[in-house]
Amino acid sequence: MAIQIPKKFGFLFKPKRYKVMYGGRGGAKSHSIARALLVNGMEKPLRIICAREIQKSIADSVHALLSDLVRHHDLEDFYTVQNKVIRGANGTEFKFRGLKHNISDLKSLEGADIVWVEEAENVSNHSWEILIPTVRRDMSEIWISLNIKNVTDPTYKRFIAYQDENIAIVKVGWQDNPFFPDVLDIERRKLLAQDPEAYAHVWEGEPDKRRSGSVYASQLLKAIEDGRICKVPYDPVSEVFTGWDLGFGDATAIWWLQFVGRELRWLDYYENCGEQLDHYVKEIKSRPYNYMKQGHFLPHDGGHGNIRGESVSKQLTSMGLDNTIISRETDITPGLELVRQSIAYSAFDEKKCADGIHALTNYGYEWDENRLMFKKKPLHDWSSNGADAARTACWGASKVKSGFGRIITDNSHQHRYSGYHGSAGFMGV
Repeated sequence: MAIQIPKKFGFLFKPKRYKVMYGGRGGAKSHSIARALLVNGMEKPLRIICAREIQKSIADSVHALLSDLVRHHDLEDFYTVQNKVIRGANGTEFKFRGLKHNISDLKSLEGADIVWVEEAENVSNHSWEILIPTVRRDMSEIWISLNIKNVTDPTYKRFIAYQDENIAIVKVGWQDNPFFPDVLDIERRKLLAQDPEAYAHVWEGEPDKRRSGSVYASQLLKAIEDGRICKVPYDPVSEVFTGWDLGFGDATAIWWLQFVGRELRWLDYYENCGEQLDHYVKEIKSRPYNYMKQGHFLPHDGGHGNIRGESVSKQLTSMGLDNTIISRETDITPGLELVRQSIAYSAFDEKKCADGIHALTNYGYEWDENRLMFKKKPLHDWSSNGADAARTACWGASKVKSGFGRIITDNSHQHRYSGYHGSAGFMGV
């Protein structure tokens, strides 16, 4: 059976280090890329890695898509589909990986010929920094497919906003898909009539300009406009505190903050998964900050005992980190509002907090398909870790500002950064 690929994807068969495909729904990006990879893998033996930011199981990957195409195009005499890998008769091999929280595994993939990163709008700056130098084989390529969410997302900034001769970029949409079905065209026209802004994002591949579903979109946009997402200096005189989200089978996230005068500075961010507490203690101690006594703020579950009866709080104390537990939230709404208010008087270090900012930007309310409206609570996804840690950090900041800890407010110690010279106090103080 002949394998047909839309003309616009022809560039996939020409050498280039980075091949970026973005656009809206109906452009057949995933199907066309998968077909091109199967064809390439038949022409010569290739080691192909299909990656995405989060992959908790093989079901989260494009394994099913590739398997279906193998069957659809009668390629089963060449490709053998196994539970976690697809192998070609000539030695071609497809493997599937999650980027986030699998750093040690990723470093072993330097022999890959092609890495396809699907849903790349979710990929963090940290993941790109690890992946790119890992894919180092001569003539190796990185294929990237995404639907743009925000122009501040690391993938957009790295590969679309900034372009060079090593990057081939193609925008594809429903117009470029010769197999675009009538049933989807009906849905496309319906959304165009009902919600032109949503249509521009969903079908035309434009950045999502809607604000209703994003928890902190307007506050972060204002911070960008004010120049408060930039290089933020650390003041060694002012004490630093941290805000945590604890991962029990999930990621643990930590923010580093300090007040300098009336400004709340977000200095640093770190997130990881599958590590013991001593790993995070090392991360804390490796940063030469002037830490506040009892200034490591934990969510309420930091006081819960484990099977040995030891809480996270007690374990951290035994490792030299005095901490404070924030009381349990029966309703997260006040915490969400506290973060909104806090962002208005905050500055974020653009580089050190890049992945935390990415999480806050993408933290959004869940969409109710039946009622066609957003639910009252945010969706729990990959962005929740950084967002939950930010909420803990802001509760901690409110305690710090109210006199919980010693804060230097002498203006002689303030270091201003370009682009923002606000004088309003934290939460109006």
